[in-house]
Amino acid sequence: MSKFEITGLFIGKAETLESGQVSAIRKKGVESLNILKTHVESDEIVDQKHHGGEMRAIHHYSQFNYDHLKKSFPDISDRFVPGSFGENILTNELTEKELSIGEIYQLGSAKVQLTVCRRPCATINGSYQDNRVLKEVIASGHVGWFYRVLEAGVVSLGDTLELLEKPHPDLLISKLFDQGYKAPKFSDIHFLRACLATELMDKGWKPKLLNL
Repeated sequence: MSKFEITGLFIGKAETLESGQVSAIRKKGVESLNILKTHVESDEIVDQKHHGGEMRAIHHYSQFNYDHLKKSFPDISDRFVPGSFGENILTNELTEKELSIGEIYQLGSAKVQLTVCRRPCATINGSYQDNRVLKEVIASGHVGWFYRVLEAGVVSLGDTLELLEKPHPDLLISKLFDQGYKAPKFSDIHFLRACLATELMDKGWKPKLLNL
C-alpha cells in the first residue's frame, strides 16, 4: 500500500506545561494545513535551536504508535490523544520500520520528502506529565519522522499521503534511530555515511555523522 489517509492535522501554540517548560508540543486539531517551503503556517516553534528548520518542516506520527503507548501505560492512556506528541499530521498506519530516508510523497497539493526520524527529548515527559514515557518511546523506536517541503501546498483532513518515489530503500529510519540510541552506537559507518550522503540529515543528526 502506498497511499494513506490523513486522519489528523495539528498546529501548536506556546504554552507552559505542568513541568514549567514552555513548549508548543501539545498541538490542536485543525481542518487543513497551509504547508510553506520551510514550515507549517501558524505552527509555533519555541526552541528554534533544537527544533524546526528546513529538514523538520513537518512532523508525522501514527495512531499505531499511540496505541502502543496506550497499551504500555494503561493508567494514563487517556493522555495519549492525537496531537500530544507534537505531530503535524497523523495517519492510522505507517511505522518507522517501514520507512526510508528520501521517500517522496504527495501530501494534498504539496510534495514532501522524508528526511530523518525524530530525536526525542524530555519535553515528551512534560507533555504527558509522566517521567516513564520518554524511556519507552526510545525503547520502542516510535519517535515519529520529519519531512522537508519540495513544493508548497495545502493538505486537508481526508486527503492522502501517496508515495511517489523511494530512492534509498536500504536507508531505513529505524536503523538510523537504532544507530543513534542503541548499543553499539554509530557502529555501522558505511550505513551512516550513506545517510549523510543523501544531504537530508538535519541539525540533530548531521553534526554527529560528520565526526565519524
